[in-house]
Amino acid sequence: MYERLVEKLNTTTAIKWFPGHKVEESWIVEVEEELGFRLPPSYRWWLTEYGNARLGDGSIQTIVASEHREYTDVDILYIHRLNMEEDWLVERFPNRLDLFIPDSDELYYFDTSSRDEQGEFPIMCYDLMNNLIDTYASTFAEFIERLIDQRS
Repeated sequence: MYERLVEKLNTTTAIKWFPGHKVEESWIVEVEEELGFRLPPSYRWWLTEYGNARLGDGSIQTIVASEHREYTDVDILYIHRLNMEEDWLVERFPNRLDLFIPDSDELYYFDTSSRDEQGEFPIMCYDLMNNLIDTYASTFAEFIERLIDQRS
């Protein structure tokens, strides 16, 4: 199902992941319970097969064991909890689940307000400088492929 993505991951130098840091299914279920929805299938696949990655100047959000969650800025639930503390952010972006926040003028997030028939959320790119939001990819797998293509 993700053969093309796996091939790109095996041949690219644009993205780095750290073997042995796969996410346990129980961690995913715990995060989904708190969020109140199931994470997209291609993101779940990524978490259980790769778990983590650095791409240039940022990390793709992952899930860490709950006992380590408060000590890392790469855990998707930890970042979501921080965002939920900001009333203005919740009001403006009620369906935003941050996914990749590079050290640049953009950030990428799941738009949890719409899900396709496979259960995928679109990934949005928020251009902070111009205050523009565009759909970047329709699935997490497409998101990773596109980032690899752009940065290779």
